[in-house]
Amino acid sequence: MITRNQHEGDQLPLIEEMGGDDSGLPVTGPMEPPGAKTLGDRRRPRKTIQDLLLPEGLLAVRLSMGTDNAGELQQKLQQELKQNSAETRRRYAQSILLWFFWDGVDGLARKAWQAYEDEDLEIGILRYLYLTAEPLLGTCVEQCLFPLEEGMLIPPSYFERYLRDTLGEDPPAKTLERLKMNLAKLGFMDRSPTKGDRLKRVAENKTAFLLVFHSVFSPAGPRTVELHQIIRHPFWKYLGLKSEKSVRGILKEADGSGLLGKYVVADELEQVTTCFSLSEILDRRIRL
Repeated sequence: MITRNQHEGDQLPLIEEMGGDDSGLPVTGPMEPPGAKTLGDRRRPRKTIQDLLLPEGLLAVRLSMGTDNAGELQQKLQQELKQNSAETRRRYAQSILLWFFWDGVDGLARKAWQAYEDEDLEIGILRYLYLTAEPLLGTCVEQCLFPLEEGMLIPPSYFERYLRDTLGEDPPAKTLERLKMNLAKLGFMDRSPTKGDRLKRVAENKTAFLLVFHSVFSPAGPRTVELHQIIRHPFWKYLGLKSEKSVRGILKEADGSGLLGKYVVADELEQVTTCFSLSEILDRRIRL
């Protein structure tokens, strides 16, 4: 069983171990993202990858506007999903909650939609949440895709080698295919049966960056953060940024727009001081 505590005492329903698939390996729920509350240490390595349900994630965000209860949201989602099998709908709904609502039904995904109702921005938020909840995909983006140049044709063995090194064994064909398929759904790759897999430029969304940055480093109010801490965190790579220069550029633009307390560069010191909490940014519907 896997469970996940949420903010303000709300708790996701217990998620059952979901048997196996034709890879012959067990399918488990996503690992706990960094900082998530857990009932004991129930994390375990993930051996297979489930199809990413991004449109269904957007549907879940819209449905979440009418409830603060995870069980009720799961039931609503199961009723709205189009799969014929009730068991498949149940399993998909559980996965969607684990991927996109690990910080609570009233977490970042819903709050961003409530404030902006901007689908492009919301997809960036969901991308961050998913890659945080699915470390096999998140580590691939951070360590394998990030160093590559945009437009580069990715060798067929590149992902297979990553999975072999990570799992300690040859990956099942379905796991390898789903890894590449989900990366394409997230916007990181273009796939062609004749031309191969090519790294794609992810459209930069500065407001999504601002929201995720504050959710990670300044959720409750003003705080000073050294730039090396920001650079070390993978959230900006999950959002598709390709260089530390891009991170500095967005932060300096936010500072110039009065959305940060200050951006200081002195000798070897480089740090950012925030002036808003995440809630204040959302309440004011601040955009960058």
